[in-house]
Amino acid sequence: MTHGVDAQLAARIHFLARVAYGAASRPRAGREIVVAFDGSPQSRAAVGWAARACGVRGGRLTVCHVWDGPRAEREAAVTTRERGLAGLILSEGVELAERLLPGRAVRSALLRGDPGTELVSLGRTAEMLVLGTRGRGGMAELLVGSVSAHVATHAACPVLAVRGTAEAAGGAETVVVGVDGSDCSLAALRFALEYARGHRLPVHAIHACRDGPGRRGEELERWVAEAVTALPRGTAGVTVTTSTVGGPPLPVLLPGSHRARLLVVGSRGLGPVRSRLLGSVSRELLRRAGCTVAVVKDRD
Repeated sequence: MTHGVDAQLAARIHFLARVAYGAASRPRAGREIVVAFDGSPQSRAAVGWAARACGVRGGRLTVCHVWDGPRAEREAAVTTRERGLAGLILSEGVELAERLLPGRAVRSALLRGDPGTELVSLGRTAEMLVLGTRGRGGMAELLVGSVSAHVATHAACPVLAVRGTAEAAGGAETVVVGVDGSDCSLAALRFALEYARGHRLPVHAIHACRDGPGRRGEELERWVAEAVTALPRGTAGVTVTTSTVGGPPLPVLLPGSHRARLLVVGSRGLGPVRSRLLGSVSRELLRRAGCTVAVVKDRD
């Protein structure tokens, strides 16, 4: 029944054996960037972002695909076929990454289960998780549904939610970062400076003040100066500008996202929802920002 249509799947048997997920394929701690791929244009853009970051930062790149196939009560042949199709999707992502990183080894992970749970698990040992804004199948609606919120909330590493297609991935030439003095926002500032230095981009740090700017501009300058000093290799070549704007964080940061390549925010700030693992501002920016968003936690 499946002989003819499964010819292409049979050609991937060795690939599937190589990427089959198990304890032996769990990544070890190190400088690893993990990117989720499901074949959609947005996930292709995510692979592009991840490959560029890996090229700048060094380390290794892992392309993963999460599939949620039929349960045990379904026919084994159906399960095998869906696993094979998932492997074909993953191989496409790996081949794309290998083209973008010639001469570099690209790891692969074929995972079965809930996308959010599996990605968080990979994030335990990763330096960064990269996702497309919208996917298809089991990874659809990453930014408008519960998956992105779950990953950004529970992942131990920074999460990049890439907006747009591969052709538009370059975007504008600025990194915007929201800073309010919280530990998470200061971690976001350090991430923004490191990213900008590696990609030779300027940084614009924004501090939103509900009670008006006042003397907050001096605080922002101090936070930036301390973050620059804390970087291991300095920030030679990085231009940093600052602005302190009266108003709530969301309406202050959203306009900047439409003129930036990357918007970086802490997972939670100093506002009334500080006790949440993912603050309301970060959650809304994931949904509504006009550019790729990085959500960063304080890992210290």
